[in-house]
Amino acid sequence: MTSVSRSKTTVPGLPPEFVHRPALLTALDRGEDRALTLVCAPPGYGKTLLLADWIRSQDTPCAWVTLDEEDDDPRRLWTAVLAALRACPAVPASSRLHSLVVPRTTVGIDFLTDVLESLAAVPTRLRLVLDDAQHLRSKAALQGLQLFLRQRRTTVRLVLASRLDPALPVARLRMEERLCELRTEHLGFSAAETATLTDLCGLDLDPGQTALLHERTDGWVAGIRLAAMPLRSHREPDRFLADFTGDERPVADYLTGEVFAHISAAEADLLRRTSITDPVPSALAAELSGRADAADVLGALERSTGLVVAFGEHHTEFRLQELIRTYLYADLYRHGPALAAQLHRQAAAWWADQGHPVEALQHAAQGDDDTLVTALLHRWAPQLVARGEHVELHRALALAVDGGAASDPWVPLVSAQIHLVSGNVPAAQAEIHRAGALVPGTQDDALAHFWVATSRMAGLDAAVPDPGSAPADPALAALAAAGRAAAGLYASQNGAPLDAPQVLRELDAALAVARDQQFGLLEVQCLCLVGTATSLVCDNARAAAASTAAIAAATAHGWQDSWWAATAHAVLAHTALMRAMPGRALEVADDGLRLTPTGADAVLRFALRSARGGALFDLGDRPGGLLEMQEAHAELGGVPVPPALAAGAALLEHRAALLLGFPAASTASMGRLADQGTPSAELTLMRAWSEAAAGAADQARATVRPLLDGSRPMTLASTLVEAWLVEVWGALRSGDRPAARQALRAALVRAEQLDVVRPFALAGQGQRVLLVDQLGGDRDPDVFAFRCLAARRQVRRPADPQLSAREQDVLAQLVSLSNLGEIADDLEVSVNTVKSHVRAIYGKLGVNTRRNAILTALERGMLA
Repeated sequence: MTSVSRSKTTVPGLPPEFVHRPALLTALDRGEDRALTLVCAPPGYGKTLLLADWIRSQDTPCAWVTLDEEDDDPRRLWTAVLAALRACPAVPASSRLHSLVVPRTTVGIDFLTDVLESLAAVPTRLRLVLDDAQHLRSKAALQGLQLFLRQRRTTVRLVLASRLDPALPVARLRMEERLCELRTEHLGFSAAETATLTDLCGLDLDPGQTALLHERTDGWVAGIRLAAMPLRSHREPDRFLADFTGDERPVADYLTGEVFAHISAAEADLLRRTSITDPVPSALAAELSGRADAADVLGALERSTGLVVAFGEHHTEFRLQELIRTYLYADLYRHGPALAAQLHRQAAAWWADQGHPVEALQHAAQGDDDTLVTALLHRWAPQLVARGEHVELHRALALAVDGGAASDPWVPLVSAQIHLVSGNVPAAQAEIHRAGALVPGTQDDALAHFWVATSRMAGLDAAVPDPGSAPADPALAALAAAGRAAAGLYASQNGAPLDAPQVLRELDAALAVARDQQFGLLEVQCLCLVGTATSLVCDNARAAAASTAAIAAATAHGWQDSWWAATAHAVLAHTALMRAMPGRALEVADDGLRLTPTGADAVLRFALRSARGGALFDLGDRPGGLLEMQEAHAELGGVPVPPALAAGAALLEHRAALLLGFPAASTASMGRLADQGTPSAELTLMRAWSEAAAGAADQARATVRPLLDGSRPMTLASTLVEAWLVEVWGALRSGDRPAARQALRAALVRAEQLDVVRPFALAGQGQRVLLVDQLGGDRDPDVFAFRCLAARRQVRRPADPQLSAREQDVLAQLVSLSNLGEIADDLEVSVNTVKSHVRAIYGKLGVNTRRNAILTALERGMLA
């Protein structure tokens, strides 16, 4: 979101002729314990100045927001509210309010709850004043206030100043005695206050004239003030007062005939021309009016009429009261719509020259100039895309299409970039194809670079040849680099080898520009792509760091609900799982799933649910974890999955099924991977695991040998670690401890390079004993082997079943090759007794075969 003007969050100053109203201040004080304070009256009844006087006369700290029409957008509303709260001295630097960022898409209940909880933690009671609250009309904008009132917070007093009742439960609050309200009848000046004001305004009126003025205005403060200006020089005040019927005539008629009649035509023209923008910088005022002295004239009007307010560090920006500005804007159109459109076009050009494309596009749209909008898109689209200014881009695209600019290839390319942010790759590809159909080739280097970058980000070959020269525009250069990286990632998903170093160089270059130029969205995208690229080569430490940074950047820039943030969650969840951090993996996967509802990106949901299933399994809910993985496949349907994700998910599910003793489920996971039709080292690994589960040590070792000697390429680098651990297990079962130690060292070397810990956490007792030997007594937590040994504590297994002493004896005998009769003879019991004990053991271990009982007992350390 754009920054919030200081004038929006500053308590207004009081004019010299201000009338203090102690009775109303006391009424406001009496509402300290009420849920809502509502000051409601038509324009000009002094609501703002009354609250400003109240705030300035109290010790209670205040956060003030002056609202306007654009604040009906909940994103703009809460951006302004957060800015005001951060500026409030009662909000400590440690408060979460300083780090909260308004979402770029939908302001949902989670964000609003975060705001309210952060407010509840503020140690000092404060007041939140929303002035001109009549601009809040939409349900979305009012949702947060409704939630605020329902929560009954005690640390913040909510104060609204509005021209009409807001769509809030005002009647119910009144009935519950939770409402403090001041209405028109309270705010209208008394006769004595009218006399005080006319005296302060320098009017020499007798009591009768003052009473008539009060009668005609009915105590309407604005009417009294507006009448004071012509009355100062009017030769016949009695006649003026007799004709002044502000309560009957439209305010616009009065302003036209009496107020603006007393300023020069040149001053009125200046105010009309500058009414198209709020606020108006002095340089823009000069541009719109054609007067070099525009700032001086506005400053003089501020001093003489109060119609204008200067603000900013050097008082170089001006605001009109909303009532006056909207009247002037309407009056501008009465002078001719063409003039208003021309002024908007001038403002658009001025803002563009100042390097403010958002404001430029806003005015170009209001000027209804699709040619200008298209020209601005040509100039600023890369930067706006990189910054993520999609609200203005949407408006610009709509105007460009309505104005006949749909044949311009920039329009579908910008639309494609917007689709990419939401993860809708098919829609983005369709727009890129449309751009290609509009112009088969181009001599415009900027368009060519943008075209190629957008195509690559969407997984398409560039529609035009890659221009030879590098883009001069930093945003375009960064987008081009990110596009080249994305192309490398897409190619790897189609079977091409991934040139990870080159991909990461491109992303690092794009990321550096994004951070330097404050391209928030591009920063998130680059970090997400870094996480994806490094996860594909199983560099789990870097993948985790990049994904964590991507999530943090998405939160900081308001993209925490985006498809890119969800993708970063998926990568982080899988890396946390491989680093034997199942609790963290489950937390991140759940957060990511909240961002990707059913029916959204099927592959992304599959990735998140697979990681979630693995995390549940590792945390001890083994049946639940396997079921989550199976349901993830069912939800996916027949949607193709990238090879690395398919292999990783298959390995997770197969291992879980084997450890639970579900051969049909393990076979199904192998079948899904085999259906991809390409030889897979991961499929070979699963066969070896199945053979190990059957106790076939020599066969399992023979199966993984092609993986260990490098003769079979692997989709996942971590597969080699798993293969070496199969060799460790097989060598131990064969009594070849030297070979087991050598294989364990090879597994540790490769695993440390990848930061892969989970396979060791799932390892059996014999492998853990070798890990202890490998450490040689070293207990340095930074030693990788110690991390692997300690990781077992992170992977929770179901509680070991409580076997009786006789069941323990039978279990020990099951390891042998003896049949049940021989075991009975050895234990000096009947065969039926042994059978009963075996059935009890199977039930407690959750298995149904002798082999699975032995494997489960070994993995749980129940056998020496």
